[in-house]
Amino acid sequence: MSLDQQRRQQWKELQQRFGFASVFVLTTHQNPDADGIGSEIALYTLLRKLGKEVHILNISETPANLGFIDPTVLCQRYVPSEHQYLLERADLLIVLDAGSFGRLGKLGEDALTAGATIVSIDHHPGAGNPSYIQEIVHEDECSVGRMLYEFILFSYPSMMDPLIARALYTAIAGDTGNFRFGNTTYKSHRVAADLLQYGVDAYEIYCNLFGNISRSGIRLLSSVLQNMQFSEDGKIVWFVITRDMLQQNGAGDNDTEGLTDFLRMIEGVEVSIMFKERIDGSTRINFRSRGKVTTNGVARRFGGGGHKHASGIVSELPLNELLPQVLEAIQKEVNTGEHGNTSC
Repeated sequence: MSLDQQRRQQWKELQQRFGFASVFVLTTHQNPDADGIGSEIALYTLLRKLGKEVHILNISETPANLGFIDPTVLCQRYVPSEHQYLLERADLLIVLDAGSFGRLGKLGEDALTAGATIVSIDHHPGAGNPSYIQEIVHEDECSVGRMLYEFILFSYPSMMDPLIARALYTAIAGDTGNFRFGNTTYKSHRVAADLLQYGVDAYEIYCNLFGNISRSGIRLLSSVLQNMQFSEDGKIVWFVITRDMLQQNGAGDNDTEGLTDFLRMIEGVEVSIMFKERIDGSTRINFRSRGKVTTNGVARRFGGGGHKHASGIVSELPLNELLPQVLEAIQKEVNTGEHGNTSC
């Protein structure tokens, strides 16, 4: 494996930290996805093989469609009264795929209070967070899973096994849309081909990630299609999901995943946006761009972040107040017509 000097140095430094540490806590962002969960399971398995004590604590529950990658429920939802002592005991807190430290919620706050030593591994734009003792960020990577594959082959090549390979494949497949999105590269396919040699069942992973839609999810999709709206130029499509709308369709928050990607496929659409009312009255917004329009600048303006063409916001502002502001901002980006990767 040919690596530049920067990456070699980063992986050597991380390997040294692993050698000195005995107790690890792994975490990822709220509302975790396949990259976050898959990366956690892969790193957990590696560290356990190295003889370390490891705990996975997340601020959110694992989505139902990702339960297959964690059948023994290694990923625990963080409960301060039960788990805060682990943040105090840990030699290293490894933050995976978080995007920003704020997406760790209460867990992040408690980690800072505990004085935890924190390492971040991410492919979202780096924030230069002073709380991190080491921040490994590569925005050109399709997923943290691919980064961990590189790290394992560089530092612990003999440790790769079917369990790690399955988790890493899940992480990569999840963030590339099963190798359909614009972040898919020759490196993605090369790594996938290597992982398949460990007996990974690509079809099983595809079915779990993308091939199963609940009946409540279909009802919710029908409601979304009936109520979606377009900008005058047809380049923006958006839809609103309220708590009442979820209740009427017997749907949960997990049923909203993938809807923004689906509407992005509409002919002529450049940006798809989901506005979702959260249970506490705050608002979650997801952006998906076809590639000509950069969305993460708008997301950052409203306290969010993410990739150029896949980003999001969680805001305390109510939905009806935030929606017109966001639409105006994204329309300006569409009018500017910043060109990037035009892949779907």
